Amino acid sequence: MAQGVQEGEPPPSRWLTAQARQARTAVAGAVGAGLADAGLVVAQAALIAGLLEAVVVAGRPPGELAAGFAALAGVFLARAGCTWARAAAGAEAARRITAAVRRRLYRHVAALGPARAAAFHSGDVASALVEQVEALEGFYAHYLPQTVLATAVPLALIAVVAALDPIAGGLLLLAAPLVPLFMALVGMSAGRLAQRQQRSFARISAHFLDRLRGLTTLRLFRATERAAASVEQAADEYRSRSMAVLRIAFLSSAVLELISALAVALVAIYIGFSLLGYLDFGPGPELGLRNGLLILLLAPEVFLPLRRLGQHYHDRASAVGAAEEITRVLRTPLPEAEAPPPRAAPPARDPQTDLPLPSPVPVAYRGVRVAFDGGEAAALQGVDLEVEAGERVVICGPSGAGKSTLLHLAAGFLAPSAGRVEVGGAPPPGAGGVAWLGQQPWLFHGSVRENLALADPQAGDGRLWQALGAADLQEAVAALPQGLETPLGEGGYGLSGGQASRLALARAVLFGAPVLLLDEPTAGLDPASARRVLDAVRRLAAGRRTVLMVAHDPQLHAWGDRRVVLEAGRVAEDRRA
Repeated sequence: MAQGVQEGEPPPSRWLTAQARQARTAVAGAVGAGLADAGLVVAQAALIAGLLEAVVVAGRPPGELAAGFAALAGVFLARAGCTWARAAAGAEAARRITAAVRRRLYRHVAALGPARAAAFHSGDVASALVEQVEALEGFYAHYLPQTVLATAVPLALIAVVAALDPIAGGLLLLAAPLVPLFMALVGMSAGRLAQRQQRSFARISAHFLDRLRGLTTLRLFRATERAAASVEQAADEYRSRSMAVLRIAFLSSAVLELISALAVALVAIYIGFSLLGYLDFGPGPELGLRNGLLILLLAPEVFLPLRRLGQHYHDRASAVGAAEEITRVLRTPLPEAEAPPPRAAPPARDPQTDLPLPSPVPVAYRGVRVAFDGGEAAALQGVDLEVEAGERVVICGPSGAGKSTLLHLAAGFLAPSAGRVEVGGAPPPGAGGVAWLGQQPWLFHGSVRENLALADPQAGDGRLWQALGAADLQEAVAALPQGLETPLGEGGYGLSGGQASRLALARAVLFGAPVLLLDEPTAGLDPASARRVLDAVRRLAAGRRTVLMVAHDPQLHAWGDRRVVLEAGRVAEDRRA
């Protein structure tokens, strides 16, 4: 197994910043709107100070200042437009980036395949795809643009103040760095707590999903009250961790407010005493009302970007915690990239049923060895096996002998540690693909038609009914209340186990794959249902498909044309029926 670039995923904070490249224009738009708003703040303060000086000092009536008031109203409207543009650009950046991250996660999990993805709990993966990705939105919509504004805007405003009065500018310059300093001190604790909170959320998601899936079993064993208590305990743990994060967030906001209030108060005292004539040093006595008011109006604006950054700091803490969970999935290495299999020609179709008529292909295992991380022994060791085109092979042996691993290799879910697997002369899943049927066929919440359409989205009613007939399910579906439109629950809820297996077979018929992989397809079925499933598989094979079936039941060992016995990862017996 190759060590792909996923293992080189950067730390969460750097990974978050790197994703911003996918929406540079939108992020730049949010920053640009914020900078434009800062320029308008200066214009607004200058207009207000000028109007007050004209009224108070010059004694001009308000009616003579209509142009100034009109300009001030225009600035207000322009600032409202900048605020809207900034919010819209930030939301667009968050939408693009979260959509890209979610697509990457989907592709990564799909590339891992069922065997490798089994290392993660399905609740953890679902949480990463939904809640953890959504937790990134605030980082890109608010925090990331604000980091630029929190640096550029205060420096620009301090420069304007310093041009009017160097002492007032110096006071602001001394106080401003204290804000990020205390934010960093508080933020280190907040980041650790947020990561624990996100891990707690992932655990509670997995915990709740486990209990939900096992609800029937819990009822049978009268353990629903204990299960509910465990969910309540997990939820209470998440609540306490969330409150701890909020306490830190409120503490950081209080620190910011205190520092900014003290700094503005110092500037106000200096300006006030200068205007009253109590200070006779520096440019204070020469300020005048207009410049003094302008400095007083700009002083709070110096700290406003920093305060906003503090308000959104919890977005960063949440995003870092979410990124930790997301990158944990992305760091899982993918198998070595094989050359893409040759494109298979579309299979011929039966002129009467319009169903695919695939041509069977051979399956070959050549010196195959499979070893898992942490395993004491190899799952497969030196397996050489040639399965002829159209052959039906039953694979048996004790638990842990490597039977399912053999099927996973043919499906392309696993890559061999050594040796080579070929399906139709190409790497798995081969040019024509494979069809898989496990112990519990995967049927999703939707109608019968929607479950079948996964294999052939263009299939009409006629082809769907023919596929159901080939799988010996036509009568059962016709007897359902809404026929093809009958809704099914997740996992095929609403059908019996045998009917669910045959519906999966009907999907395989529509797909037209030349290789059919069966992993205990009759497990848990009564004898009549198991016989109908096997009869349907036999009809599907009929010289058109190569079949590999794992079977524990001794009564199935003679079902195929050939029986292969595995023991301790090696072929112990290979004989024809």
